[in-house]
Amino acid sequence: MYGVGGEHRLTELELPWLSGYEGSKPVRIGNAASEQFQLDTFGEVLAVLYRAWQNGLPERGGVSQSPGIDLSTVIQLVEQRWREPDEGIWEIRAQRQHFTYSKVAAWTALDRAIKLAEATGRTVPLDRWRRVRDEIHANACAHGFDQARNSFVQYYGGKGLDASLLLIPISGFLPPQDPRVLGTIEAIQRELCSGPFVWRYSTEEGVDGLAGSEGAFLICSFWLVSALAMAGRIEEAERHFEQLRALQNDVGLFSEEYDPVGQRLLGNFPQAFSHVGLLHSIFTLSEAGAGDQA
Repeated sequence: MYGVGGEHRLTELELPWLSGYEGSKPVRIGNAASEQFQLDTFGEVLAVLYRAWQNGLPERGGVSQSPGIDLSTVIQLVEQRWREPDEGIWEIRAQRQHFTYSKVAAWTALDRAIKLAEATGRTVPLDRWRRVRDEIHANACAHGFDQARNSFVQYYGGKGLDASLLLIPISGFLPPQDPRVLGTIEAIQRELCSGPFVWRYSTEEGVDGLAGSEGAFLICSFWLVSALAMAGRIEEAERHFEQLRALQNDVGLFSEEYDPVGQRLLGNFPQAFSHVGLLHSIFTLSEAGAGDQA
């Protein structure tokens, strides 16, 4: 992680003499996440590299066999650390947990690295990588899925939900029609949703170490659109999409969050992640529609 000026030191400090926008204390500078371990980032990086290669960017995307990114070094780190708890995709400020999505993302890193190596002819230990990929998959399914709830849960041993679990079918970890995926979507709709709006996670267990509340996260809301479309619930996905798209401001931009009660955009603005979610849901809906027509 780097600052906007390229700085490496991002020590976080609170500025108690500042009230913050509309009293949104505490005001902080720096970012404590610079000291965190987020296992999911490996999967996200490898997924981007693989998609770049798929779209004909082997040289500009750095995916060619030489020079390119050293897949073996990245996967060695995943092999060494995937069994560790981490702060997860949401950069929690409490105790590290074995977050289910972090394990899914570790599986994604192995899966995409294997596919890249197979496609580009890299000399890597494919048999070992496949064994580790399968081990991570089995581990996440065994410990991240709650049979009683018929849903994946936020972290191993917990009962709460997390919107990042909507990425399970999107990443290809399980098929969109898998009963465990469908059960997870339904649980999230019951407990984390208000119409098309999706909150990041259940806050009752205090896993994030933060006080107060927040708005619905727009990228999570677009993840739901994509997950519904992939599950074959096209009309519902399209309805949610249109409701979310209506939140754009006069120049078509989204913030990070939305407050359905106050009916206003909240958080960082503009927020790149929200627009990434928007574009992904557009592509997913388009593919789902094309499949129906076929």
